[in-house]
Amino acid sequence: MPALRTSGGGEVGRENAVPAWPVIGLTFEDNAAVADAAGVGEPIRVAAYPDLATASASAAAAAARRLNVARCRVQGVGPDGEVWVMVVDAEAETLEDLDGGAAERHAASGRGSKLSRRMSVIPQRWWLVIGVAAVAVAGIAVVVIPRGVLPAPATGPIAEDEVPVPDAGQLPVSAPAGWDTYASWVIDSAKPGAAAILAGDDILVLADGADVIAVDAETGQERWRSGTSGDVTALYAPSGTDVIFAARSNTGVSVLDRKTGTVLTNGETTAQEIVLGDVPYAELPGQAAAVLLGTSWERRQVPATAVPVGTVDAGLVSVSVEQGNLWVTTSNNPVLPPAVPLQAPADGLKLSRTVAFVDGNLILAWADRFGPQTFTIDAVSAAGTLERVGTFDATGRSSGGASVDALSGLVGIGSLLLDVDSQTVTESEQGTVVASAGYGWTEQAGNNRVRIAPDGSTLPLRSSAVIPDVILPNGQAVVRAARGSDGNAYYVLEVQQPTETATPEPTPTDGKGQ
Repeated sequence: MPALRTSGGGEVGRENAVPAWPVIGLTFEDNAAVADAAGVGEPIRVAAYPDLATASASAAAAAARRLNVARCRVQGVGPDGEVWVMVVDAEAETLEDLDGGAAERHAASGRGSKLSRRMSVIPQRWWLVIGVAAVAVAGIAVVVIPRGVLPAPATGPIAEDEVPVPDAGQLPVSAPAGWDTYASWVIDSAKPGAAAILAGDDILVLADGADVIAVDAETGQERWRSGTSGDVTALYAPSGTDVIFAARSNTGVSVLDRKTGTVLTNGETTAQEIVLGDVPYAELPGQAAAVLLGTSWERRQVPATAVPVGTVDAGLVSVSVEQGNLWVTTSNNPVLPPAVPLQAPADGLKLSRTVAFVDGNLILAWADRFGPQTFTIDAVSAAGTLERVGTFDATGRSSGGASVDALSGLVGIGSLLLDVDSQTVTESEQGTVVASAGYGWTEQAGNNRVRIAPDGSTLPLRSSAVIPDVILPNGQAVVRAARGSDGNAYYVLEVQQPTETATPEPTPTDGKGQ
């Protein structure tokens, strides 16, 4: 192996010739090695054949070739969160420790020695865990990639005078009731997989594939654009904080700085479902879950027959319909806190399902042998106490799925629109209600669709009209729709002005016969 000389004349390993950037992230999941090429393209997965050591070197080498570098730093994260820094040789497909002793230890060359070199790089205590069902697939599979592994924002903050205002445009489909088809500005997005959100009153946050984009809510001028490690499927900005959460399906949550777009961490996980909120949580295999506190996941045990429904502060709220109990777990202690019985609103009623969990309020459906009878709303505290704050009738009403507009405190339950704050309920005769952007919107079927306000008033809605993601402080609505034959875009629609009724001109016969 070629050697380099230190300033003092001694020889050191060639790891000193490896630049600080880029850095390839290396994790292990589902019996495979996963290499993230510093956010360039999708992560590279290599099955563990003949072993995970070989797969690790192959995946890291493939990532280095994607980055067009011969040698590159690799930052591995073990099942216990331990970080192991290495160097990959893309041509030889070998991994080496990033320290002088390791470079000397791995100085052997030739194809026959590669496997032994690969094996010696990964800490032995990793293999004790990795070798058992590949990072305990049936248990928690949560890894937080250190910030040094993450892709930097694609552009970062941009001087306002250097950013053009996006062009205006015309919405190609029917506008929602109350807004014009004229869009004051349009932002192209190849993959607008997440609903637009507001981060405060001044920043509109959008998604385009793996990119998160922040624009000025008044002008549409781009403030920053950052790349995450996968396609963004949901966005959330907790009020009163300086972070934005970007969920990537069931593979993790990226945490971004609201002001600069800097990716603080990519919280990687293998989850059955990820739900965003003030404290995001991930439902994991094996009656387990994890909550995202700051930039790190913390594991929580989920009681048998229960499912997680939300979070209160750092506590994970789980409900068992079968047992009629609730738990709020605040640590990974295998000894669960006492179960909290869920109180039926009347004798003879049995808990039938969990409807929704909105801002600390648990909405439950209760039924008897004739079907749904009552919905209840209970406030859940971090200490695990319940307070009944409301009930409303469910007799003869739809028991379909629920949609939640957490920002406005609205829940669509089948054909019902519930305002959690005022505990008022409006029933639609036009079918299923979707809660979004501060209103209820009936499903896109038939010609009798309506938009329902929380006070119960309605406006007719065209059958093909889109549903807004969010309404800006100035009243404009943000919707997603196709743009042209091969693209999509976010459209910011102007409020529709009422049309004045013209006063007819008098005719020659007016006034005759009086």
